[in-house]
Amino acid sequence: MGVVTPEDPYPVWPGPDGPLVVAPLFLLYDSSFRPQGARSAAEALTIAEQAGVVCSDEFLLHPDPYPSRAAWSAARVAATRARLDALPPGSRTVLVNHFPLVRAPLDRLRYPEFALWCGTEETADWPIRYRAEAVVYGHLHIPVTDRIDGIPHHEVSLGYPEEWGSPGASARRVVRVVGSGEVV
Repeated sequence: MGVVTPEDPYPVWPGPDGPLVVAPLFLLYDSSFRPQGARSAAEALTIAEQAGVVCSDEFLLHPDPYPSRAAWSAARVAATRARLDALPPGSRTVLVNHFPLVRAPLDRLRYPEFALWCGTEETADWPIRYRAEAVVYGHLHIPVTDRIDGIPHHEVSLGYPEEWGSPGASARRVVRVVGSGEVV
């Protein structure tokens, strides 16, 4: 069907400015994006519960065969880091993940307690470390492009159908991820 998974070889897009490795990451979250004042994942969960903000993942996302979601996240980060480290020297990338790779986009969350379920601090340096021309993610349902350390971070979620007509909802859009030519 032409779908590339994180276990497949990373495709290389020729690009007008040279090749780009498109890396689907499939990383999880480890509760390290904590609300202000939380010193541990348990304390962060308590703060979220007190605010009435608890992601359904707490009940529905089972980490089997890992002992916890944090352990599962650590395994995915380690495997993905090894693959990215093995890229040819100087390779430029487009990093694609469900969750943001850096914390900055979480500043616009209506409920900051939800940050707990939005990624991992372990990837904070990846856009620079892996020479990203762009970062693409979608978990937040807040379609926007941020420039972080000079790198565009595109939140490209379409949202749920019930969100499409809500006040303030962005129209579904095609996002030019890199270059000024064709859409990737």
